[in-house]
Amino acid sequence: MIDLALLQIIKNKEDFTKVYRYIPRSAIDKRTKAVTEDIAKYFELCPEEDKINFPAFRSMFFTTFHKGMSKDDCDYYNKLLDKMELDVSEGIKKNIINQLLELEFATELGNIIQEYEVGGEIDIVYVVGSLVDSVKNKLVKAAKFEFATFDDSTIKEAQDTEQGYTWHIPVMNNHYRRIMGGDQYIIAARPGKGKTTFLTHLNAHTGAQMAKGKVIVWFNNESRRQRIMARQIQSVMQMTDSELKNLQAAGTLRDEYAKRIGSVDRVRVYDIHGMANYQLEEILESIGTDNVGSIIFDMLDNVKMPHVKDMREDQRLEQLYQWSRELGVRYNCPVFATSQISNEGQGLLFPTENMLKDSKTGKQGACDGIIMIGTSDDPLLEKKRGLSMPKTKSKIEGMHDMREEVILDADKGVYV
Repeated sequence: MIDLALLQIIKNKEDFTKVYRYIPRSAIDKRTKAVTEDIAKYFELCPEEDKINFPAFRSMFFTTFHKGMSKDDCDYYNKLLDKMELDVSEGIKKNIINQLLELEFATELGNIIQEYEVGGEIDIVYVVGSLVDSVKNKLVKAAKFEFATFDDSTIKEAQDTEQGYTWHIPVMNNHYRRIMGGDQYIIAARPGKGKTTFLTHLNAHTGAQMAKGKVIVWFNNESRRQRIMARQIQSVMQMTDSELKNLQAAGTLRDEYAKRIGSVDRVRVYDIHGMANYQLEEILESIGTDNVGSIIFDMLDNVKMPHVKDMREDQRLEQLYQWSRELGVRYNCPVFATSQISNEGQGLLFPTENMLKDSKTGKQGACDGIIMIGTSDDPLLEKKRGLSMPKTKSKIEGMHDMREEVILDADKGVYV
């Protein structure tokens, strides 16, 4: 996907000139690499053009650059050229160009430092400063900036009980305000102790409150999407597998599910195994800013994101969680990210905030609340869960911290 986006970007001469030298040839498909070189030839042969003229480029591609191409190859490249004519989104364009410019900066900075260390006659402060200024001028910057005025105050919003989504577990509504756009909550538990069911139950409740056309976007890199959807249907219907099979056999399950949650496609589960953050942004952009009702990352820790070499894991996670929180603000929707509780929390009904796996303060600082789902080692308390929110910014004024015991009804996919 990044290969196509790159070609859609460098069809413009200004962008091509910025990044061509620093395209990582080893990281792109060999056919993308070939087209990249052809674009370079085109701009060299047609210096007056500021953008590829596709009829001309197509003709040169098949009659000059690649003579005698097989029919299958011709079909492939014709389709690729058709896609190249489409424009890439501004968000993806900015992301890719700036990453390549950062690579350029790092390479040149390394060369400068190497020259300085071997005794070269170089005014390193001046040269590095000039390099920084040069790269800053090339970076793609946002064209519009918004700011808050007095009328944007959230005082009324915090008091307005009609805004946002209510929580799916009644006791949570006694302690916390409604779920608002831009909120980010971490759902943490030991492996296999009810994170997925907490979310499918939450979706069943919030999905029924959403406006027509809104969808819940579930990014999954843990299980199979079919398994998650099966649990989602169970949570919406609050029925056992045998009861669901009876409805399915009667031909009424689909309609009854849609009736209860608002739409048969209210929850969309995307498998994102091995994907990077920019690819997830492409999915969201394809859905549309006004259509995203909430976003779920299961698990966010496993999403790939560019970072500097030798960065500590907690620093990488902080960067990742800050990015996901910004998505919630951009799409004006809540974000829910699953995480694991470390071994220290094994057997505790109410684990503490510092027991988040692979985290110091990074995850905590990039969220509005940490919802802990604790369990007991007592086999007689197999279904009992301890529900707490040791870190929160959404507690109702005057209320104490929540530490409640609830029951996980795994057969019906709900908490009671």
